[in-house]
This record gives sequence, C-alpha cells and structure tokens, in this order.
Amino acid sequence: MTKQTAKTTERSLDVIDTIQRVGGATLDELTEELEIARSTIHLHLQTLLEKGYLTKEGAVYHIGLRFLNHGEYARSRKKAYTLAKQTVTELSDRIDEEVEFVVENDNRGILVHESFHPDSHFPSKEQHISTTPNSAGIYYYLHSVATGKAILAELSDERVEAVLDDWGLPRQTAHTITDQDDFFRELEQIRDRGIAFADEEYVDGLREVGRRVTGPDGSVLGAIAIIGPKYRFTDERYTTELPEILMEYVNDLETEINDSYLDDYR
Repeated sequence: MTKQTAKTTERSLDVIDTIQRVGGATLDELTEELEIARSTIHLHLQTLLEKGYLTKEGAVYHIGLRFLNHGEYARSRKKAYTLAKQTVTELSDRIDEEVEFVVENDNRGILVHESFHPDSHFPSKEQHISTTPNSAGIYYYLHSVATGKAILAELSDERVEAVLDDWGLPRQTAHTITDQDDFFRELEQIRDRGIAFADEEYVDGLREVGRRVTGPDGSVLGAIAIIGPKYRFTDERYTTELPEILMEYVNDLETEINDSYLDDYR
C-alpha cells in the first residue's frame, strides 16, 4: 500500500533534519543540499522560526529549544519509559558498562535512555554504540544491534518482513547479518534463549547483550542492552554472566511496570 503524506509537512521535516545533520545551515546551503527552490525553503524557515522550532544566529539556522519540550514529553509519556530509565542507571552502576533502553519507532530503533560511563576505558571513541555521552533520539537499524534483535524476536514473521521491506539488512560491519534466512534463524535462537547478542555487528570491536521489555499485556515495549568492548566482554562474562544479570534487571523492571499498571486501575 502506498503511503500518503503531506508534501509541505515532508519538506519542513526535511529542512529540520538537514539542519540538525549538518550542525546548522544557511538558506543558501539548504537550497543546495535539498535542491528545492530558495523561496520555498525560505518560507519553511520563516514558519519554523516564528513557531520556535528553529533559531537563527547570524545567517545560520539551528534547531530551536522548543523541540526539547516535545522530546521530554515523548519519553516520559509512558510510565514504563520512566521506570526503564531507573533500571538503565542502576544496571550501569552495578556493572560499570554502557546500558541503553531502545524503543521501536518508524521500523527502526530509537535510543530513549542510556547510561554512559566515560571511565569504561573504550580503546577509541569509534568503539562506542553512542556517538556522544548524550545520544538520546538517535536511530539504529534494528537488525544490527542487540536491542533491535530482541524487539524483532517478539514480533511475527510478517511484521519483521515489513521492517526489512522498509530498511533492508544494510551492512554495518563485516559481521552484520545481511542474509534474510540467516537473520530469521537468529531470531528463532533469540526466542528460545530470551537473550539477543550482537557481536561486532554495529561497530567493530563492540559486543552487546540485549533483552526485550514487555508490558502487562505481553506486548513489547522496547529492549535493554549492555554494551562494551570485546576485550572486556569475553568468554563466560559475555555468554553467561552479563545475560543473567540483564535478565534479572529486566524481570524486576517488568514486575514494576505491571505493578504500576495495576495501581492505575485500582
């Protein structure tokens, strides 16, 4: 089925995305980048500027702080997301590794909460799943990260196929699964063991252990992953110790989510 969209809205969103991606842009730069008439882009910029979604410094347009309110509302709208933030922090403090909570959005994974440890001694900044100490809102392809795999394993094959139709299985590293049959076999293994692994599939030298988070009705809310360099995620720690700790924390989180849901209806 062909998706119907409002072209004017699409263009405004393209302007916003481009400004953020390039770190601020002038009208001329946006005209060249987007290949849209200068007068059309200027109209979008003026509208977004007047509404507070953009700010202007000299001739350069930047993302406005009005988005901050929308973003904070989005990730605190569900009580489960707030509870997940506490779990991410507590788990990260216990193991002194990076921990993330990711939710499916637009058939990709979006980072909602993370706990980043600058003292985790990554050999280089490239060996990091997050690009900065605060990367909330960035997107991942679901097939290449442990959180994404854990989420997809909870979905029907038809739903997974819809995700792959949208985004495919793009290669992130030499270890990324890019064959659809192989990927479906991987999902079956995740369903059996309840844990997803991503072994240098998103970033070279980086390993991840993930588990889905479900709601009271059994639907998947998101997933939590423990992330770290391969030299620390070795042997039994990677295959047994960290998965057991992760399952413990996710099980406790799901109990809290269920209790909060019951409290709302008492």
